[in-house]
Amino acid sequence: MKQVSLADIRQTYITRDSLAEKTKDYLKIIESYNCRDVSLEIENAALLVIDMQRCFLEPAFPLYTENGRVIIPPLQFLLDHFRKRGRPVIFAAQKNWGEFVDRGPVLRFWWPRTPLEGSPETEIIDEIKPLPAEKVIAKRRYSAFYSTDLDLTLRSMEVRQVVVAGLFTNVCVEATVRDAFMRDFLPFVPADACASFNEELHIGSLRTLALWFAKISTAAGLVGD
Repeated sequence: MKQVSLADIRQTYITRDSLAEKTKDYLKIIESYNCRDVSLEIENAALLVIDMQRCFLEPAFPLYTENGRVIIPPLQFLLDHFRKRGRPVIFAAQKNWGEFVDRGPVLRFWWPRTPLEGSPETEIIDEIKPLPAEKVIAKRRYSAFYSTDLDLTLRSMEVRQVVVAGLFTNVCVEATVRDAFMRDFLPFVPADACASFNEELHIGSLRTLALWFAKISTAAGLVGD
């Protein structure tokens, strides 16, 4: 059986012009799953921005998706909202120290190449660049919690809720949301501020997260603006 490639599944399914209407459609599709009556309490919340890096957002790199560039404005909106209210913003970036240092045989088998720490491709894109006081966590696996100090950081800042946004909805965003839930942080996911390689993966992940792990909304819907 032929293995599916990234080229096989890559699909530009949103544009900046269509994002709002498409997101309404997605929320309608998952509506029966997305029924938890919870609201974001900004005074208890932190924003986690996942993998908004050059290696995923510039066409020169194999994991590039145009969908990721579409979600930049909603992410900028969330960043502005959290920063103005003095709430924590934490960035997580996929990078490994070395091919045979902290990757492991399973990750090497699954993905023969991954961005290495210190390489330009691991940099967070300029459009949402972290402020000097904002923490950037280097993650070695999909979840921003796995073998990092994210849990300690959030508890030290007395955070109880997390908004998780970025790339990819069905991979590192979902993995981070699942781990947040397991640690008793209440997760929220803005459907217009995360993206996948194709629409099927994006909707499937939103449906799973809504039923089991998180409240799904829009960026503006979450913060009430």
